Amino acid sequence: MHESYFDPDMFRLHLNSLLQNLRNVTFLLQKQKAKLVDYDTWYPQFQQEAKRNQIARWSVDSRNRVTKESDLDLLSSCQVTWTLNWVSRVENAETFPPHMSTREIIDELRRRRIAPIGLITVRRRWVDKELPEWELLDATAEAYSRLARLLWTVHSAAGVHECDIEDRSIECVTSALNDNPSRLSCMDLAASDLQGHFSLTDNREIEPIFESVEIDLERGRASAERIGGIDLPALDPISNVPGFMETARRVMNKDGYHDTLCFLYRGNELAAMRKLQFNNQQEKMLSFEHVAELVESTRSDGVLVIGEMWVAVQTEKEKELGTVFFPARDRLDRMEALSVYAVTRDGRHAEQLCMVERGPNGEARCKEPDPVEFGVLTNTVLPIKRKWEDMQRRGV
Repeated sequence: MHESYFDPDMFRLHLNSLLQNLRNVTFLLQKQKAKLVDYDTWYPQFQQEAKRNQIARWSVDSRNRVTKESDLDLLSSCQVTWTLNWVSRVENAETFPPHMSTREIIDELRRRRIAPIGLITVRRRWVDKELPEWELLDATAEAYSRLARLLWTVHSAAGVHECDIEDRSIECVTSALNDNPSRLSCMDLAASDLQGHFSLTDNREIEPIFESVEIDLERGRASAERIGGIDLPALDPISNVPGFMETARRVMNKDGYHDTLCFLYRGNELAAMRKLQFNNQQEKMLSFEHVAELVESTRSDGVLVIGEMWVAVQTEKEKELGTVFFPARDRLDRMEALSVYAVTRDGRHAEQLCMVERGPNGEARCKEPDPVEFGVLTNTVLPIKRKWEDMQRRGV
């Protein structure tokens, strides 16, 4: 669907087809109920959950509209976000012709009178008039994930743990069965194609840099031996902060640097890992906006971040006004530190910080972790908290 996003007629055609095919799966299950193990247990439960779920109701109603009445009443708009800093941001809905690309929209915005500071993000949005708070790729991804979990239930009830159908041509669509509520990885990539970020300071388009990190036990054991031990992620993110800090200090003392790593948790399980890279504050903000999007797609309820940072003491005037005139990285009195912090959807948080000293040849020595008042150093969690609040409003 995302490949036809800027072709209104083709997008509508693909959307209609998807809605009908999703419904055909449940029709097939109903037709074959006599052959399915425990059908009278799991299918009524699925139906009850569907009645309470906004996306499930919309999916059924939309299929009925498409087949019995007319096409969905689609609206095309753009969400334009002006971000001045971590705290100050303004969002507006703008109207542009559906065929305009994100780059063309950004070029149009550049011609308008916008304050020449900060960052502009443009997100193209197709919505159904009956579901205005959901972008349609997000809505259909949610419907797909619910159906995938149902099929996992069907197979599990029959004691079948592997599916014998062939994988599809799209790499991320496989025959694997699981009850994971997260979306397929290609759905996240599709969504990222529909937005653009533009720096108002130096007139350039910005792309956040992040890498998926696969869990490799062999590599993990080798790394543990190299640094003299490692605490692997086994508990919830809050409980993991001290262990991760101890491991991070060993890495820092051994290598002289530490990558910025982000761990996403679903309950006590690790849902995803990302390596983040940013060369300036704007790229850093975009990277954590991406983390926030990943939080929703993986249904993560906890996030832990490890990384180096610059710190500086607020001046008396800054304390008086409750602000920071210059970020620590731009100050002469800046100090190097290593930070590990975690936050969860239910409001828990933890943070540890240790200062880093450099030897004559640049070698690092991490001091003992200091107690930190959470919130002072962690503006990076604000996009994640906003995302959890938005998910709560939408019942996700």
